[in-house]
Amino acid sequence: MNELQKKIGIQNPDWLMSTREKLGLIGLLHCLKPKKVLELGYHRGGATKWLSELSEQVISVDVNEFVADAPNLFHNVEAWNCPTHEAASRIKKEKLFFDLAIIDADHSRKAVSADINGIIEHSDIILMHDSFNPDCRKGMLDALKKQDSHAYYLDFIPSVSKNDGLWGGLAIAWKSQTPGLAKEFEKEMSSFIPVAIQNSIRIEPTITAIKTIASVFKESFFSKIRIICGRLLGKLKL
Repeated sequence: MNELQKKIGIQNPDWLMSTREKLGLIGLLHCLKPKKVLELGYHRGGATKWLSELSEQVISVDVNEFVADAPNLFHNVEAWNCPTHEAASRIKKEKLFFDLAIIDADHSRKAVSADINGIIEHSDIILMHDSFNPDCRKGMLDALKKQDSHAYYLDFIPSVSKNDGLWGGLAIAWKSQTPGLAKEFEKEMSSFIPVAIQNSIRIEPTITAIKTIASVFKESFFSKIRIICGRLLGKLKL
């Protein structure tokens, strides 16, 4: 997929999204044409580049020091170098409102839930990354099940089982006259549970561990053989 990303101009190691997630975000930006965007989780500006190009104004929030460079890299990006809960307090105090908010900061269950709760009243559409990570998904549900202003769809862009576990996926929420869990098709089934089951029984990590142990054993075994042979040859010479 790196070849495809390069071909269509979205390859960027600092943008930690899959090809489908990147295209989903870009497509949403093209359709929505947002005036004001909130980004919780700058990382190193991979997604910020597109937010800047396709939005009028962006506020990017992160605790890492890289976010401070954002205004120098992108003409319409304001950087808030602070925790997301402080950003939420400032947003509430200044009565800000965003056409689009993206949540991709702290990935703990508690933090994801807090981020949603902190900005949902101030956002029309919310895009939430890593909806296929179990902790993130639980955090999303903790917040979204209790609110009564937005409809939400956790499998907007699904993910797959990966070598490092369950990551990726985009969930979406939007201001709606019929808030709550939404479905695109009647009687549709989420792919999250099958993917989670598949991830729980993956054998790649086990195989890797076995190969590592076997390699160490093999190296140790032949090392001992060489030592024994050397000693035998030494005795024969005597």
